Amino acid sequence: MRRSILLGLLAVALALLLWRYEAGRELEGPAPAPGETAQPAVPPSTADGSNATAVVKTVRVSSGIPIKLIRRHRIAVPDPPYGPAFDKLYPAAKAGDTVAQYRLGLLLYECRDVPVEQAALDQQIESVYQTRKRDGWDVDDPADEAQTMRRRFEECAGVPGDERGRYRDWMKHAADAGLLDAQLDLPLHLPPGQYCQYLSECSPEQRAKQEALQAEAVDYLGRARDNGSVTALWTFGAWYAEGDVLPQNYVEAYADFSALDQVYTAAGEGNRFKAMLADLRGHLRPVDIEQANARAKQLLSNPNCCVLTP
Repeated sequence: MRRSILLGLLAVALALLLWRYEAGRELEGPAPAPGETAQPAVPPSTADGSNATAVVKTVRVSSGIPIKLIRRHRIAVPDPPYGPAFDKLYPAAKAGDTVAQYRLGLLLYECRDVPVEQAALDQQIESVYQTRKRDGWDVDDPADEAQTMRRRFEECAGVPGDERGRYRDWMKHAADAGLLDAQLDLPLHLPPGQYCQYLSECSPEQRAKQEALQAEAVDYLGRARDNGSVTALWTFGAWYAEGDVLPQNYVEAYADFSALDQVYTAAGEGNRFKAMLADLRGHLRPVDIEQANARAKQLLSNPNCCVLTP
């Protein structure tokens, strides 16, 4: 059987996308208990495009550790047309505004494979009709695909062609500056290029590139976890449980999901990880569970814990 090298990259994206689906529900935490406080938190920027507000509530989880339960919206990608949004975001991004850098990266990602000139668009559409493929992917209905391509061409009008491929550069600027949203999203926005699925089909350069991207994902998700991201906590738990991205480690997986269970119980949504924890306990000795519980307390003691974003 051929070993899939693309599997790790897919696992990175799948874990994050599954979390987005799972965490999309609105989180309504319980009223503060006696001695606890609820207070507004200042959003990272007033220009994040999402009218984001954050609320910090100090709560105590079941293991007795006090945490800051932070609930806020995600920073949004600008709405089309993208040309005017680019003109507004680009100067702010150049000036070092991390939220503008992140949103600019999201905008450019939408236009990354859209041609600038009408003649190039017409040529791409003709190729879709002739081959019933686009960028190597099968196209079921060329007419529908052509309509989508024309719509995106109009939406991206005014976005400079030489900037469209720089979406990752801007997202990395924001991620390196500590913006949690950018740290979470960078692994979902792969650089352009040809990827291979199986080791037998990979050139040494392709294999090295894909393995480097997987290591990069672990790095940036680790930074997000250090910044208190519950999304990253879930992702690490999934990686350790499955063993596709990181070496399988049931102690670490149990610790991550135990911490998550305590966070969500404190947020008024308990028992979301009951089945997962029960399954993981089947792989652990009592001494392992004791070690995992200690590790969960360590994760919950992170002063940045815990940021909930859909």
